[in-house]
Amino acid sequence: MRLPKLSGKTVALLAAVGAVAVGAVAANASKHHSPAASGAPTPAPRTQQPTAEPGAAAALPQCTSARLAPVNRGWGIPMPSLLDSTSTDCTLMYGDNPHRGANRTGDPETAILILQRNLNFCYGTKLAVDGIYGSKTRAAVKTVQTKHHLTADGVYGPKTRSAMKWRLYSMATHSWSRTCSSPL
Repeated sequence: MRLPKLSGKTVALLAAVGAVAVGAVAANASKHHSPAASGAPTPAPRTQQPTAEPGAAAALPQCTSARLAPVNRGWGIPMPSLLDSTSTDCTLMYGDNPHRGANRTGDPETAILILQRNLNFCYGTKLAVDGIYGSKTRAAVKTVQTKHHLTADGVYGPKTRSAMKWRLYSMATHSWSRTCSSPL
């Protein structure tokens, strides 16, 4: 199986996501003197998932960026996150086009693009990768939630993120994994 050719815009987006992730990891390492400061790979942070009903997930902030969450041996997962944070505890939902509410900071469109590309590759959806969380993206997320025995509310949040399969990206070789996995 051959890897798809990436457009210049996609390569630039991934480089930016990787640079932000590397910067965030370096900043965090210098604050806490963690093993990451010595260059040792660190696992993606595990976050406690909310146990409340789906409405509680929707109360989390909107994803306003994307980051490369480190997994192992130089591999990471490009995933929606919060701007200027290593946190991936955020939501995307129907109507995010791209901002939700009065908060106009960050780039939710990038978060939605990352999610749409992953849904297309790992789940075979044929979404338009347009950065809009419309009815087709919501339906694709509901299908994934049903497949992983979650409440199918169509809201992408921490439980959906942790259950999903993801395509890994290597910053070292600038290449994508050939398959999807669930490393979270």
